[in-house]
Parts: sequence; structure tokens; C-alpha cells
Amino acid sequence: MTALNRAGQATQRPDGRRTPGVRRGWFGRAAFAVVFVAVWSSGFLVGSIGTRTVAPGTLGFWRFLTASAVLGVIAVAGRGRWPRRPATWLHLIVSGFLLQTCQFVGVFVALDLGVSAGITSLITDATPLMVAAAAVPIFGERLRPWQVGGLALGFAGVTAAVSSDLAGFGTAAGILAAVAGLAGSAGGTLYQKRFGDDMDLRTGMFIQMLAATVSIIPFTAVSGGFALPLTFAAIGSVAWLALVGSIAAFVLLFYVLKRQPGASATSYLFLVPPATALAGVPILGQHLNPAAIVGFALAAVGVALVT
Repeated sequence: MTALNRAGQATQRPDGRRTPGVRRGWFGRAAFAVVFVAVWSSGFLVGSIGTRTVAPGTLGFWRFLTASAVLGVIAVAGRGRWPRRPATWLHLIVSGFLLQTCQFVGVFVALDLGVSAGITSLITDATPLMVAAAAVPIFGERLRPWQVGGLALGFAGVTAAVSSDLAGFGTAAGILAAVAGLAGSAGGTLYQKRFGDDMDLRTGMFIQMLAATVSIIPFTAVSGGFALPLTFAAIGSVAWLALVGSIAAFVLLFYVLKRQPGASATSYLFLVPPATALAGVPILGQHLNPAAIVGFALAAVGVALVT
């Protein structure tokens, strides 16, 4: 049998083979964090490019519709397991509405009403704090003192990273819209962990995305219509947001939700705003201030403590 000594190092097996110790676990979590943050950050970057030529509602509708079509093909070709109980379908529809439609419509409306991208990101990326607070009574999760400190550091890192945008606080209605996006993100995460842990990713995500496509129709109808410009920027943005932002990103989120407590799983989101700020310099031509670098460091330490 394989065992670890008190230092967390691998011990020798009777057959002469060695088994990796906890160091490989640290490297694995670090690699996962890099992929997770890169995928989620790319959604903000490509979304910023896409909204320069496409109305937010239009971009969201075609994003969800394209993702639904791809997931439908995957579900059928892969012979995914379809839910048998009507209650399961209802749970998937609700989680899809919260995680996709409610979250992203709230973000779009906040930006449209004048709330800066930094403040919008700061509000919606408070999801780990909301999930951590709610997971204690709902799931009986317990946070150790250093995990509470990690959550505080993570939020401080996000605040530092977007500090240059704090002056553009926007309208009260815009702030409420961003809070609605936070409610969708945190509520959808908790709902998914409570009712969707055992779903088949192929069929479950298809149902969620189809629900998002249908529920965003009213917003699209009053905020730009359904006509998608046939330009490289528009089509490329839709394709990336559908395949990476709506499929890959949520596969990673659902994967980690199954294997970690809610607070640990969502703490990776703390790294998204600072990483987006760093990547926005070469990709979007945005200015990077020292606060963003400090924020990234604080968020990284916070995530390490929580996970």
C-alpha cells in the first residue's frame, strides 16, 4: 500500500514503486487554477471586443443559441443520460436561468447604464463571499480561520485590481442590475451544487443553455434585436463566447463544484478580474496600474489559503 509520511512526501511501496505525494496535488491545483482563470478571463476580453460591434442582447442570444446547438450534438452523439424526472428538468432550467441569463443580463444592463467595468466586476465577483456565507447553513460547510482570511484577501485583491475604476460608480439602477447579476451567479452556483451535482454534463448543460436561449429572448428583443452583423469580430466573438465562455468555462466550474466545497470552488473567481486587467494591456490596449499587480498577488494568496 502507498502511504505519505508526516511531511507529506511519498513513501516507498513494497513493490519498489513510488507514489507522488501532496506536492503533485499542489501542482495539479495550480495548473487547474491557471486554466480556469484563463478560460473565464477570456470571456471578459472577447466580450469587450464583441460588444464594440454587437449589441449586448444580440451577442448574448447568439452565444447561447450556438452553445445550445453544439451541446445538443454532443448530447445526442455521445448518448448522454437524459433526466427522467420532471423535477430534474425544472432544476436544470432554473440553474440555467440563474447562471447564464440572470448573471449576464445583469452585467450587460449595469454596463449599459453607466457602471464601470471595474465596479461591475467587483460586485459580481463577490460570488465566493456569498457562496461561503450561504454554504454554512445550507450544506453544513465549515470554514477554518485561514479560509476566512483567504476570502477577505481575495476580495481585497479584486478591490485593489479595479481601484482605478472606483470613481465611476454609475447610477443606482445600474448598481442594482450588477447586484442582480451577483444574485444570479451566487444563487445559480448554490442551486447547481444542491440539485445538479449528479447531472450528465452533456445533457444537463444542453438543457441549461436551451433555457438561457429562450429566457434571454425578451431582453434581446428590446436591446438591439436579433440581427448579427456578418463581420469577423462579431462571428468570432460569438463562436469564442459559445465554445469557451459558455461551455468550457462552466464545465470547469461544475467539475470543481463536484469536488470541492462551495467556498473553495468559487474562490478561483477572485483571480479573474486581476488576470483580465493584466491581459487587457496587450489585447485591449488598456492601461495597467500598479494596483492591478498588487491585487493579483493578494487574490492569488487568498485563493491558496481557501483551497
